[in-house]
Amino acid sequence: MKKDAIEFIKNFFRALSANVTRILFTLILTLLLPKILGEQEYGMWQLYLFYVTYACYNSFGWSEGIYLKYGGQDYYKLDKKVIAGQVWGLGIYEVLLTFTVGFIAMTFAPDSMKSYVLMLAFLSAGLDNVRYMLQSLLQCTNRIKEYARIVMVERVLFFSLAILFVLIGSRDYAAFIYSEIVARILSLIYAVYICRDVIFVKMSSFKELTKEAKYLISCGFKLSFANLASQLIIGIVRFAVEWEWGTVVFGKISLTLSMSNMLITCLAAVSVVLFPVLRRMDGEKLKSMYPVMRMVLTVPLYALLLIYIPFRDILVLWLPQYEASLRYLAILFPIFIYEVRTTILNNTYLNTYRKEKYILYVNVVTVLISLCITVVTVGVFKNLDLAVASIVLLVMLKCLLTEIWLRKIVGGGVLKETLQELVLTVVFIVSGWYIGDYRATAIYAVLYVGYLLLNKKEIVEKFAHLKSIIGTK
Repeated sequence: MKKDAIEFIKNFFRALSANVTRILFTLILTLLLPKILGEQEYGMWQLYLFYVTYACYNSFGWSEGIYLKYGGQDYYKLDKKVIAGQVWGLGIYEVLLTFTVGFIAMTFAPDSMKSYVLMLAFLSAGLDNVRYMLQSLLQCTNRIKEYARIVMVERVLFFSLAILFVLIGSRDYAAFIYSEIVARILSLIYAVYICRDVIFVKMSSFKELTKEAKYLISCGFKLSFANLASQLIIGIVRFAVEWEWGTVVFGKISLTLSMSNMLITCLAAVSVVLFPVLRRMDGEKLKSMYPVMRMVLTVPLYALLLIYIPFRDILVLWLPQYEASLRYLAILFPIFIYEVRTTILNNTYLNTYRKEKYILYVNVVTVLISLCITVVTVGVFKNLDLAVASIVLLVMLKCLLTEIWLRKIVGGGVLKETLQELVLTVVFIVSGWYIGDYRATAIYAVLYVGYLLLNKKEIVEKFAHLKSIIGTK
């Protein structure tokens, strides 16, 4: 077997094992916390997670600049004097920012509970950002084993502390926030230990470090802002739901979204190992790999929709008080298909070609559309069903637009595949929403089999091509 292919497979399973561990712990806590916390307490926990999502973008692309500049390089040949200054600089910046936000939030915010959660969110995000810079350095230089260990350490610590609070009878959302913060502190210490040869060295001059920081931020800002815009696409709708219907309804809708997001997190292992590999490929091979990767991802992703009904029924048995909100899974469950393909495939390819500006353009346009749709669905009609339905529509639109941009680079059309996938998605949503039992699964299963038969030749060719790449010479 080819040496590079063997290394890719090893790295993939290292990242996958870390993400599977993470997903199992997240699944347990996602099912456990709404069971033991009151609806208001659980809503505050989800609000904390919501704040952390956006607070993590306060570094303006500093870490993303590391990821883009050093992608594909040898870790042991890096200019460690320069990189050490970036890590220490980010750490000092995050400390100052956290104190500033904490002071403002506790002094001027009208809602003391939400301001306290906001302060903790910025503290948590600051710790996460410094660790993320180190993880980005390991990931982009193909040190996936160490990257995976850091991910696992953070999740194992958080899970262990959270379970400890559950066992001692804690029913306070703040206890679980403290658990995550402690886990992030300890995992950051572990990341610093792994990267000690980068961090604890004599740094370059302040002038040189400042120059490098400006360059990294200028490189990473577009990608970071694009990722922020991507989060805002759904975040605008979620914020409007919290504003209009309150924290309890916000928590229930967030629970439903969490179920789809867990699959995205698990499958993100592919992008972790894919980027450094793609950066080392020549142009023609890179282009020829795209349709193969697209097919290899799409076929099994649509198969996962077959588990929807039994998955939903199990959730309803476990969380009967959330039965009404779990109904929205019929609409939101397919999100993972489009998010996975956008994040893992389209964006990774665009980053490889250093076309992150295209990602930014697509996400900004989709954010503006999200804002307009939210004003109509929430502001004018005050219709929660329409607001939730708009989420999957926006995610599908983002995926399609990034693919159109990418196809201009790698070649090929998108119309045939897009129409077929649209039919599969619409049939799944409509049958799941209006029928909502195993008849819906049967209808979708028949259509999915028809999709496989219609594309049998192409599917076999693409999988055979992938096998030849990772097979023996």
